[in-house]
Amino acid sequence: MEQKLKGKVAVITGGARGLGRGYALRLSALGADVAIIDRNLSSGDVYEFEAKLRTAESVAVECQQLNVRAIEIQADLTSRESTFTAIEEVLAELGRIDIAVCNAGGGTAQFADEITQTDGADAVADLNTRGTPASCDEDVLQRVITTNLNSCMYTCMAVSPHMIKQSSGKIVTVSSTAGLEAGSGYHPYGVAKAAIIHYTRSLAQELGPHNINVNCIAPGIIRTGRLGDRQHLSKYIALRREGTIEDCARVVEFLVTDLSDYVTGKTITIDGGQCNQR
Repeated sequence: MEQKLKGKVAVITGGARGLGRGYALRLSALGADVAIIDRNLSSGDVYEFEAKLRTAESVAVECQQLNVRAIEIQADLTSRESTFTAIEEVLAELGRIDIAVCNAGGGTAQFADEITQTDGADAVADLNTRGTPASCDEDVLQRVITTNLNSCMYTCMAVSPHMIKQSSGKIVTVSSTAGLEAGSGYHPYGVAKAAIIHYTRSLAQELGPHNINVNCIAPGIIRTGRLGDRQHLSKYIALRREGTIEDCARVVEFLVTDLSDYVTGKTITIDGGQCNQR
């Protein structure tokens, strides 16, 4: 693979498993040194599907096997102070930050109509699907908003001054098709992800004069260990298959290389031509 990112340093939040791991490996393969930030660096061990994919004891070691520098930092990205401290650690270890992929957040395999049919729904249903637009518990709302929106904003706020100083940078935020369509059953989650799209547009306007690109991706039904096999939903997708981590990683590659130098403030949907899930 061409070393398009040789000499660059990339930060990937939520990088210990799933899509984040895929982004870290892709950017490493392109030559970037990477910093993986996650609140649980062992989260990939939880899901058998993902544990089988790993080729080393950690994502950082997998990246190092691609002949780049790679570090791991444990941090609570819902805390502004913790996030800023983590970014300072990246700078101390790797010297600069050229790319930030704000992947930390959370999704779920459960749709609202499936939850009611599942035994022990509270044990398996993610917070993101609980509540309706007219009725949502305060603790659920706050947790979903802080996990998805605040973590993204804090990361962008922490890296922006350093990118401004060097007059260059690429930021990729991560939304979801749940942030584009109402009625998916992901009510508080959809609100948080829709807010990320608007934040991306606003940040792109602010940072554009400093030669910094800010774009967003909105994945649809993507196979990860957490979400499991949802091939049964492929009938709602034009390409008739669920997406892969690699499908998303290719789009991130586009957004962090010079191929996207004249693209900013945009949201790219990665959903295989997904129709209304409902």
